[in-house]
Amino acid sequence: MNEHVQYYAMVLLDGPDSPESPGGLARRRVLENGTQVDEALHRDLQWHPTREIKHWEVGNAVGDLVEISQAQAEKVIASFQQKFGPKAP
Repeated sequence: MNEHVQYYAMVLLDGPDSPESPGGLARRRVLENGTQVDEALHRDLQWHPTREIKHWEVGNAVGDLVEISQAQAEKVIASFQQKFGPKAP
C-alpha cells in the first residue's frame, strides 16, 4: 500500500473563501502503516502539523473543509506561492 493523501480547502463559513480560492489548505496523509498525519500549509509554504481536520470531523472547527483533488491543491499552492513569495529552502 502506498501513502494516500487527501487535500482539503479551508473555507471560512462567513467569509469570501471558496474551494477554488480558499483561505488555507490542509492535507491528511495516510502512511503505509495506517498512521494518519494531518498538516496545513503555512505562509512559509511548508507543511506543518495541524488539528484542524480532527476539529472539523467532530464539528468543532471555525470554518469548513472541502475535499479537493491533488490537481486543485496544486493550483492553490501555486496561488499561495504568488501571494506569499517563493518556497522557503
